[in-house]
Amino acid sequence: MEEQKSTSRLPLWATGLVLCGLTPAVLAGIFTQAVPVARPISGLVERDPLVFSQYAVHLGEVRPVGTVPAHFDFFNAGTTPIEILKLDPSCGCLAPRLYGEKTRYEPGEQGRFYVSVKTANETPGPKEYTVKVNYNDGKPQERIVSFKLTVPEKKVSISPAEVYFYQTHGQADSREIVLEDHRGLNLNIIDLEYNDSTAQVTLGEKVVEGSTSRTPIRIDVPGDVPPGRHVSVLAIHTDDSEYRTIRVPILVWGPKSNIQQASAEEIKQESPSTKRSKIK
Repeated sequence: MEEQKSTSRLPLWATGLVLCGLTPAVLAGIFTQAVPVARPISGLVERDPLVFSQYAVHLGEVRPVGTVPAHFDFFNAGTTPIEILKLDPSCGCLAPRLYGEKTRYEPGEQGRFYVSVKTANETPGPKEYTVKVNYNDGKPQERIVSFKLTVPEKKVSISPAEVYFYQTHGQADSREIVLEDHRGLNLNIIDLEYNDSTAQVTLGEKVVEGSTSRTPIRIDVPGDVPPGRHVSVLAIHTDDSEYRTIRVPILVWGPKSNIQQASAEEIKQESPSTKRSKIK
C-alpha cells in the first residue's frame, strides 16, 4: 500500500516540468486572475460657466409672412466675469443682438439675446439655424444654440417685411416693397392706409408671370423731416379673404436723433392708429 501512495504523487522536480510545459497564455490567465487590475479614477467634469436655460428653440410651423422672433436666456454660472465677444449666426438672416447691448456679466448675473427670421424671404420647409456664442471668462470659449422652425408653402408674401429710413443728411429717399401671390389667384390691392403724412405711398402696376403676381408699392420720404423717431404702419387691404390686411411697419429717423435699432414688435407697439388714404 505504501508503494502505491508514493507512485501517485509527483515529486517536486516533476511538478516543475509540468508547469514549464504549459503555454504562456495559460500561465498568464492563471496569474492575472489572482492579481487585481488597477483602474483609473475619473475626476469631476468641469461645468461650462455660460449656461443657457434652453439650447434649442423649436417654434414649429410659423406664418409665411412677417418676422418670427425668438430669444435665448443665459446666466454666468462661473466664478469670474464673462465677456460676450461675438454672436456668430449660421445665417445672416438671424441678426442676433444682445438685450441692451450688454456684453459683460458678473458671476450669477443673467442675460438674454434675440434672433428673428423674416419668413417672407425663406423657402418653404423645415429650417434649422445656429448661433455660436463666443465669450471670454479668462480664456476664449464658445457655446452653440439652435433655432428651428418650419416655413409653410408660400402663398402670399411681402418683401421687405419692414421699412427703415435714416434721414440724417437732409436728402429725400425712397423704398419699394413688393406684394407677391404665388397661388395663381392674382390677388388685388383695393386700398392702402398709412398714418404718417411724412411718407408718400404710391401703388405700382401689377405684373403676372405664370402662377405668380407681383405688385410693387413705392414709399417716398422727403429729406426735411422732424427730428427723432417716427413710427408708422402701412396697411395693405386686398380682395382676398385669407389676406384681407397686410401690415408693413415703417420707421423714419429724423436729423439730430440718437439712432438706435428697433425691432418690428417695438414698432407695432408704438404705432398710432391708422387713417385711410387714397391709393396713388
